[in-house]
Amino acid sequence: MKRIDENPPARHPQRPINEAPLSWWIAKVKPRQEKAIAFDFVKLEIEYYLPLLTKVTRRKDNNKPRKSILPLFPGYISFCSEKGGLRQVLATGRAVNIIEIRHQKRFISELSQIYAAIEQGMSLEPCLETYPAGTRVLVISGPLRGIKGVISKIHNQNKLILSVDGLGQAAISVDSSQVKPINEDE
Repeated sequence: MKRIDENPPARHPQRPINEAPLSWWIAKVKPRQEKAIAFDFVKLEIEYYLPLLTKVTRRKDNNKPRKSILPLFPGYISFCSEKGGLRQVLATGRAVNIIEIRHQKRFISELSQIYAAIEQGMSLEPCLETYPAGTRVLVISGPLRGIKGVISKIHNQNKLILSVDGLGQAAISVDSSQVKPINEDE
């Protein structure tokens, strides 16, 4: 595992997204290769943006905090290139597919919002999975592990509704990565 200061820069070269002179593309990369291809892009002088986040977890053996620098969008990296330069990206051996951005203005606008939020120090996190309201789930990690309940979507947050027949319901915020859906009879 790399130390925090050994990670690639999130943006190369460091400038606003909308100042890129070439078209934006997205590379779908092999698992856990986002930062490695970013280092390749620095060497090849390919402009890119790889939004990164710091995730703090606790070690199981001694409960000490452990910081990890992870991509906000796992499996993808945005980069600038002419159509002829795409071979260079595939030649790294880390990209499995290149996605053409057909609506450049919209993509630049959306990516600029992410860039601005991170530059202002806002904490973003990936939204990998959401469950529709009414889904019965089991909490599989964290302090609530083992608890069963029903997901209720309240003001753009997932709330786990715990109910006790005859007494009522209580709600608690839960991250969607901490739950898995279950059948009614489980």
